[in-house]
Amino acid sequence: MFQKTCAFWLNKIMPIVVSVRDSRGKVSCGIGAGVPINSDGWFITAGHVLNEIGSLDKQVSLYHSGQRKRKGRQVTNYSPLFGPTKARLITAHVNLEVDIGAGQLEGFPVPQGYEFPRLRVRDVEQGELLCRLGYPFVDDIKPKWTGRGFEYSNLFPIPMFVNEALVSRFAKLKSGVWIETSSPGLRGQSGGPLTDSESLVCGIQVNTCHYPLGFNDKARNQVFNVGRAVHVQTIREFLDEHSIAYHKEELA
Repeated sequence: MFQKTCAFWLNKIMPIVVSVRDSRGKVSCGIGAGVPINSDGWFITAGHVLNEIGSLDKQVSLYHSGQRKRKGRQVTNYSPLFGPTKARLITAHVNLEVDIGAGQLEGFPVPQGYEFPRLRVRDVEQGELLCRLGYPFVDDIKPKWTGRGFEYSNLFPIPMFVNEALVSRFAKLKSGVWIETSSPGLRGQSGGPLTDSESLVCGIQVNTCHYPLGFNDKARNQVFNVGRAVHVQTIREFLDEHSIAYHKEELA
């Protein structure tokens, strides 16, 4: 039921690759996803993806000078890639409680005739089957530090991965709502869309929660893995708060 959805999203989800080099010379790399939403270069993603890039705390500008600490080590160099382009992140807004973020790119090329994704207006219903997209199970990305920057081999195109997401319940927070799904989100899908069969954005994937099943069997440590996404209503309110334009579902 999601074949047309996958075809629509194939070239619309932006892989976000963050490479880091620490003071011991160790180079590591992570991947997430983003959804471009307008011709001014704005995209939405999970808040922790932008937080990783710029050490953000809610509404502050990116690219702090000096070194950053990461897991007890000094970060000496880091570089984000927004897809295969040379676009540069110039500003961002983040709500860390619900884990939603919006960033603006300078130099992000919009192809002629490009159709931006639309945010759903109708309610997301409990029991509704949605589709989660992103970039998990990518072969280890091993960038090399050249002294001037990071180099990659055969990085793009990155294969998109899809899994189903049954809406199990809604979790209310102080500043928004999460959608919880019966299947987990996967590492590499953070910031990717939760979408319906009409290709409308219903949420943005943020994390996975591990609920204990409650059986008296400690040896097995049984848990149920639940995916979490920021509800589209919370996303729309977040974008409206920051006066960021987006395309939305047109109701008859």
